[in-house]
Amino acid sequence: MMKQLFTVTCVALGVLVLSISTASAMPKFSKAFEEKYVKNSDSDSLKAEFRKAKCNTCHVKGEKKDVNNDYGKVLAEFIPGDAAARLKAANDTGADADESAALKAAEEDKILKELDEAFKKAEEEKSPTGETFGERIKAGKLPQEVVEKKEE
Repeated sequence: MMKQLFTVTCVALGVLVLSISTASAMPKFSKAFEEKYVKNSDSDSLKAEFRKAKCNTCHVKGEKKDVNNDYGKVLAEFIPGDAAARLKAANDTGADADESAALKAAEEDKILKELDEAFKKAEEEKSPTGETFGERIKAGKLPQEVVEKKEE
């Protein structure tokens, strides 16, 4: 009985660790935006808005994290494939733990480089206000105001 409980606990813990590790790269997107635009900005309003918005810089507030606002959709257009699915695929190769971690880290690095290029391209795209996302950022605003889930 004790052995079965131990086995079930280990399996459950393994599933939890894998689910956390595949989702953990997405906060790196927010961190990349902060590094590129917020930390280098002289705008206190951009810094304050970003601290408040975080993930909602690209996502619709109150929705599942796979629902992007217009800025998030533009960034996603410039990153090949679904970043979360790509990380999951790199993690699910059937390789041993060390090799799997290395494959995932390499894919994560590749995606973050693609994200940096996507940031540059997105700066030229029009926001819902008619300004480009880059103009908004230079003016000390988020690329898009926080969008909230519409009540149905």
